[in-house]
Amino acid sequence: MIVKKIKNENDKPKAWQIGDLIDYIRYPHNKNPQEKVAYAGGRNFISNTHHGQKLEMVFLAKESAHSKMPVTHWIFSWQEGEQPTREQVEELVDVFLEKMELAGHQAVYGLHHDTDNYHLHIAVNRMSPETGKVVQPHKGFDKREAHKILALIEHKQGWKSEENALYAVLE
Repeated sequence: MIVKKIKNENDKPKAWQIGDLIDYIRYPHNKNPQEKVAYAGGRNFISNTHHGQKLEMVFLAKESAHSKMPVTHWIFSWQEGEQPTREQVEELVDVFLEKMELAGHQAVYGLHHDTDNYHLHIAVNRMSPETGKVVQPHKGFDKREAHKILALIEHKQGWKSEENALYAVLE
């Protein structure tokens, strides 16, 4: 497996960027007809609908005066031939949010399969709904933590590691 944090290089207003990201995660075929969503979900929202969750994330993120973009986009990608179940996706999201210290934060995720590799997009709002402040996971060393999470998920779920993986779980 691999993990990537997608850099935000968009000049659109915050609300449009978040809305576009959420729409892409849940409905990728609207931008690319070959891209399909196998499974999608959301966490820590009042609403159960796509539109409602999108609005909730946008409005909470707009409350942040100090962060240009409090919503981060992560991708976990499995190797060719590996296909996670819904339960495995849910476990990955649980572990990711917990270990990133974002367990109570809004998150939208979708498992896509438009390539030979299944991949999971996760958009997480770092704006805390409790404190109203933007959380900086692991003091900015969130990519390092994401690689640790990746090793943990590979170990727990039995996925194959990349050859030059940064971390591995030892017995």
